Amino acid sequence: MKKFIGAHVSAAGGVDNVPQRANEIGANAFALFTKNQRQWVAKPLDEKVIKNFKAECRKYGFRAEQILPHDSYLINLGAPEQEKLEKSRAAFIDEMERCHQLGLMLLNFHPGSHLKKISEEECLDRIAESINLAHQAVPEVIAVIENTAGQGTNLGWRFEHLAHVINKVEDKSRLVFVLIRATRLQRDMTLEPKRRVRRRLLSSIVL
Repeated sequence: MKKFIGAHVSAAGGVDNVPQRANEIGANAFALFTKNQRQWVAKPLDEKVIKNFKAECRKYGFRAEQILPHDSYLINLGAPEQEKLEKSRAAFIDEMERCHQLGLMLLNFHPGSHLKKISEEECLDRIAESINLAHQAVPEVIAVIENTAGQGTNLGWRFEHLAHVINKVEDKSRLVFVLIRATRLQRDMTLEPKRRVRRRLLSSIVL
């Protein structure tokens, strides 16, 4: 199986500049933000930028499965406050829509945080419902859950957290998760042999 190696590449000046920058560093895959990751709102993608991005991807041989967009750091899909939750959901749907417009199939994100205001279970339920709403609003794009290191009140540092979300998401064909070695946990998510990890995760999932 061919391995894809790349980096998170700057989208300064426009996302259509990213494929060339990735090619210049010798990458055969790349990650990017489709808008400023520290702002809630961004202007819509220009049709010319969308067209150029797709053309540049073809030029340098980047297919959709070799590109991993990441959503804004401001988004909290499990936010305890209703106003912040709705704002996060709207922003996440916008992120998915931008991926769809660019012809991309994946959207990487951190699950969410309970901020010590609601239980872990309620927070995880909100995260799953947020994903369901995004799936209903935007076709095709796959939600890619990234594990966390368990700092503060962030969830996603236990396999059981990921399993809880998977159980509650309606379209499981559009949900995957990625284990990041650099952020895998000091607590419960120690790396184990592949078969043991699979067994541990599946034992928590009711399909």
